Amino acid sequence: MVALFVIVVMGFLASALSRMEWSNQDGLARELLGTQAWFAAHSVNEMALTQFYPLGQSAAVRTVCNEQWAEVATQVDNLMAQYPGCSAQAQCISLGELQEDQVFKLESRVTCGSGRYQVERVQDVLVKEAL
Repeated sequence: MVALFVIVVMGFLASALSRMEWSNQDGLARELLGTQAWFAAHSVNEMALTQFYPLGQSAAVRTVCNEQWAEVATQVDNLMAQYPGCSAQAQCISLGELQEDQVFKLESRVTCGSGRYQVERVQDVLVKEAL
């Protein structure tokens, strides 16, 4: 009788430990994908900012957002090739005028993973250009 009791208790204990280990692995996978998505979104924003403020030239935020955004989207696709299993969407939204500046919101949305291990991160950057 005691042996049967010990076997049953040990079985329940093994089952609980197995579930805990699976839960830890699930959380670790989500954390890893979330970090990857966050860095990818940050990279997309930085790449777009280099288009808005080219070195040695005046700011071109309005021009890039309104007329050249397709080129930026192509560069985003090329950048995402460095992040396997991730996809990105970037958009530039005009928020109007603030004092004497035109303000835009640059938003990057990156999704990494698939199925139940899919994680999405969004980063926004506000940029301005003098009118």
